[in-house]
Amino acid sequence: MKKKSKQKKQTFWFKLLLSILLILILLLVWVGSEQKAASNMSQTLTNTPTNNNTDDIGRVIAPLLDDTYVLTFEDELPDPVFKDDNKDATIHPTENRHVLSLIIDDVGYDLHALERLIALPYTITVSILPDAPYAREAAMMAHQHGLTVMLHMPMQTANPKYQQKMEKFYLHQDMDKQTFTSVFEAALAKVPYVEGVNNHMGSQLTSDPQSMDWLMELCKKHDLFFIDSRTSATSVGAETAQQSGIYWNTRDVFLDHSVEASALQHAWDSMLSCVQRNDTCIMLAHPHQETLNFLENHAQGLRTQAFVTVTDTLK
Repeated sequence: MKKKSKQKKQTFWFKLLLSILLILILLLVWVGSEQKAASNMSQTLTNTPTNNNTDDIGRVIAPLLDDTYVLTFEDELPDPVFKDDNKDATIHPTENRHVLSLIIDDVGYDLHALERLIALPYTITVSILPDAPYAREAAMMAHQHGLTVMLHMPMQTANPKYQQKMEKFYLHQDMDKQTFTSVFEAALAKVPYVEGVNNHMGSQLTSDPQSMDWLMELCKKHDLFFIDSRTSATSVGAETAQQSGIYWNTRDVFLDHSVEASALQHAWDSMLSCVQRNDTCIMLAHPHQETLNFLENHAQGLRTQAFVTVTDTLK
């Protein structure tokens, strides 16, 4: 009887010790995960973009701007790739040149990414965000290497998620003409060597005739051309630019609406089709790591003469 009682006590203490040990293990695991999360958060808050710490613009600016510029394609983005049946036959003059203009948007956050773009064996154009930390340096670097520099002007989006998140260089419909002019010219002063403008976001503003009239007046005043990024099917940017008498054109293809390998390839093939069918084709892309890798891998086997600066495609 005593033996059984002793065995029960031993079993009880064994189970108790096992339970305590299990609890201690779970606590250690939990504490470790919390420390790792805290470390990651600290790293995110203290890291700032440098010239060569990363090629991925999304990773650089996401923690800094709360997605302000990370999702470039929040707008409606009609026809991200070229569709021949929707093409207005009057858009391109019949010169039978079959050339491509590649514009890289969102430049100014990563100078190492810009170095990789400059090293590509074909002509590119860069469009620089005025509030980017290296806007001036990027413009100077691009200009020194003979690239056309554009102002990537932030404009009001129809997406409510982003309407309250834009920085000070941001054109929107609530501005009077004087404020509109001041913001634009302040942005222009941040980026030297600018020859033209295209819209960053802007699905709402580019659909407003009054705002576009003011924008084209400013482009004419500063002798700038305009490229409609066409983030909305209702954009009147190109039409207003044409009526104003300034040089202009519109985007045909977005290369990296998605940075998935299959999507990049599909957009690239669409660009090739666009160039084959038309005398000129304008493609927009961004300095994402995936895009940079894709462009570098597709540099071989292309007729580099087909790539021209955007000024060679203007109407």
